[in-house]
Amino acid sequence: MRSARNTLLSLVLAALCLLLAAMPRENPLTTRAEAYQGEIAVAAGATYVSLRAINAFLSAAQEVEVGGSLVVEGSVQPLKWLEPVDDTVERVSAAIFAVAVLTGVLKISLAPVASVGFALLALALLTRGGCEAATGWHRAPPALRRLGGICGGLGFAFAIALPLAFVLGVWGGEVLTAEAAAGANTTLDMIAAEAGKLVALEDQSWRESWEAYRGAARFFWEQADDLLNAALTLVGVFLLRMVVLPMVLLLALWAGARRLVAG
Repeated sequence: MRSARNTLLSLVLAALCLLLAAMPRENPLTTRAEAYQGEIAVAAGATYVSLRAINAFLSAAQEVEVGGSLVVEGSVQPLKWLEPVDDTVERVSAAIFAVAVLTGVLKISLAPVASVGFALLALALLTRGGCEAATGWHRAPPALRRLGGICGGLGFAFAIALPLAFVLGVWGGEVLTAEAAAGANTTLDMIAAEAGKLVALEDQSWRESWEAYRGAARFFWEQADDLLNAALTLVGVFLLRMVVLPMVLLLALWAGARRLVAG
């Protein structure tokens, strides 16, 4: 009687897993994890745009020539010595772009991976149900029991543990890093706004332009450390939310599931 109940339960759960394998986005864990990844992608994209705007303004400003005729003949490029800052911004923006790309890949991969996971869970449940009906699970051939265990473990990891780890990891990372991310974004927005003011200098006299560029040079040089720290902080925040915490939680869930099964 107990064997019949176990067989029926295994078959019902296998059918549910096959249904979710065919429609993985019906799983609320998958849809929530995709939504979180989409939010990270949007935030990373906004940061990348801000950094590229700063980079573009700095690059253009380095080439602007301010001419004069009172003291010297010719022209000067007052912001050319900001090239190290410009190069640093460009490299960090490339790192942010890589984060955005990685987030996009993870977002579109969650549903297919979950689908494979549910298919493996269905196979594990069908194997167990068949063994229960034939000889009982504990009397089944070791090869079949091993197959069921491997499929069940991988299926649990792909279909349940992975999206759950992303949901909890991204949510927890957002809570833990909200203040740091807000401060870094405020710094970037302030510097990007200051960079935007440089485009309004074309119609001014060379004396006004020289004073404005000299002030801008001093501002960007003084803000170089804050700019770098803010950009690297956001890189760390994104990686913590979408890689570090989810992977730690995935390993914890995997270890907990193995101990539960073994116990």
